[in-house]
Amino acid sequence: MLTSVRLVDGAREMNLLPRQDQGVYLQGLDAPMPSVREVAEDRTDDDGSRDTTSLFGARACSIELLVTSGARAVEDELSRFLHPRSRPYLVVEDDEWSQPRRLGLRVDQFSAPLGVDLPRRARKIQAQWKCPDGVWEAADLASSTVGADVVEQVGFSLPFSLPFSLVTTVSTGAATIGNVGAVPSHLVARLYGPCSGPSLRNETTGEEITFLPTLALAVGEYVEIDTREQTAYLLSMSTASRLNYIDFAQTSWWRLEPGDNEIRYAPSGVTGAAAAVIEYRPAWL
Repeated sequence: MLTSVRLVDGAREMNLLPRQDQGVYLQGLDAPMPSVREVAEDRTDDDGSRDTTSLFGARACSIELLVTSGARAVEDELSRFLHPRSRPYLVVEDDEWSQPRRLGLRVDQFSAPLGVDLPRRARKIQAQWKCPDGVWEAADLASSTVGADVVEQVGFSLPFSLPFSLVTTVSTGAATIGNVGAVPSHLVARLYGPCSGPSLRNETTGEEITFLPTLALAVGEYVEIDTREQTAYLLSMSTASRLNYIDFAQTSWWRLEPGDNEIRYAPSGVTGAAAAVIEYRPAWL
């Protein structure tokens, strides 16, 4: 059962549920499954088709309000979230969800017709948005820190017995991140130094985002990677891209799969307590 519905655009908010005490009743909220981006072609030498569909597109979202008091004021309040350049969020809480979820919006249609079957001061208001990302995502960021792999020095003391072997030991910088969502989640990660050739790996899927050894990060420096936007910025500055340092032969812009993911921060060289800070939002259809 829905317990809270509101529109959020930065510091601006509009509460839609509960709001009965102000004569505003949320009568409908619909967000059907996003469109499927079909990739298929008929087999030229056999029955059926070759179908490699793997992605979905945007989805639609609509609300319907019954306003029994102050309809014009509610229209004006809602219109602040309807400019084509605005990208508000619809934030929803449900007593069967473990946490609030949100949809990113871009306005599509708005209507507030006069109804002859309604009392004079009452109005039905409908608004519809497109949701470019297609998924519900957690309203709150989840964050995890992964320490870097540190290769320990190999040595021995005299006297020693024969035969002997030298084995390099590694202090592993792996952590398990549990994604409670139902679909893969994009992430933003800040890869901190001191290190060279930072590399963030998802051992569960075998994928990685790896930089060339020529990228060196000092103490306190980091490179921020965004898997949705496929960017890599030094110190989060858009004017300091480090995409030219990525080893694209090894790199894929991987996402956190639903369930447990073993994540490793494995720079090619580490000279101190380097770490990766990973932020993400679990996502659902």
